[in-house]
Amino acid sequence: MLFWHFGASLWLFRWIFRDPKVDVRFLFLGAILSDLIDLPIGTFFLADRYSTGELWFHSLILPSLYMALVLVLTRRGRRRRAWMALGIGWLFHLVLDAMWVNQDVFLWPFFGLEIPAGEAPFWSLAWERALSDPWRWVKEAAGLVYLTWLWLALGLNVAERRRSVWTAGRLPGYVGDES
Repeated sequence: MLFWHFGASLWLFRWIFRDPKVDVRFLFLGAILSDLIDLPIGTFFLADRYSTGELWFHSLILPSLYMALVLVLTRRGRRRRAWMALGIGWLFHLVLDAMWVNQDVFLWPFFGLEIPAGEAPFWSLAWERALSDPWRWVKEAAGLVYLTWLWLALGLNVAERRRSVWTAGRLPGYVGDES
C-alpha cells in the first residue's frame, strides 16, 4: 500500500510537526522501510517459517532504538532532522498498519521471541486478501488523492520544482500554512 503510506505519512507529518524543512525523501523511506525489509525476509527468504510481511521491523522496539541512537549520535541540524524524519515515517507506518492489533509483533520481544507465522502460501493468497478487504482500496485511494492534490497545489508539474524536491528533499511551498 504505497500511496496510503506515502500520502498519510506526509499528511500526518505536516499536521503534527508543521516543519517545512523536513527532508521528505527520508520521511517516505521511513514510511515504507518496514515493508521493504520484512516483506522479502518473511515471504521469500524465510517463507517456510513465517509466510508474513510483518516481522521485526513492524515492532515498536526497533524504531524506538533507532531514534534513540539518532539522538545520541547526531547533533542538531539538517542531518539529525533527516534521520529523525526516517524514524518518524517508520513509526507512522506502524500506526497506519494498525500494528497494535497484532501485539505479538508490535510488542516483540516483550511477549516472547517467537513471531507468529502468517497464512501460507503468502503470495498466492495476496490477491485474495487484497480483494476481500475494501478498506485497503479506500485507503490507497485516499493516499493517492492527497498526493495528487499536494502535487498540483505545490506546482510539482513544473520540472524545476520537482528537481528541487528530488535534490533538496524539501517541498517548494508549504500549502495550508499561510500563517
